[in-house]
Amino acid sequence: MNERPRKATRLTVSLEEQDYRTLNDIAVARDASLSWVIRQAIRQFIETTPEPKEQQAPPVASDRGHRSP
Repeated sequence: MNERPRKATRLTVSLEEQDYRTLNDIAVARDASLSWVIRQAIRQFIETTPEPKEQQAPPVASDRGHRSP
């Protein structure tokens, strides 16, 4: 099993009832906590999702043709 992170952030989420029941069934079947199952699901999602591309800064408006008073 992977080492637990030294620092964790607590998060509260709302799940649809069916998703909660399914995750709980998975936890019971694996003799694991519901939190562990959810952390594993999040890690798998992160590993299989392409990293977001960096957003480019919007173009800077040109001051050509405009004179300061």
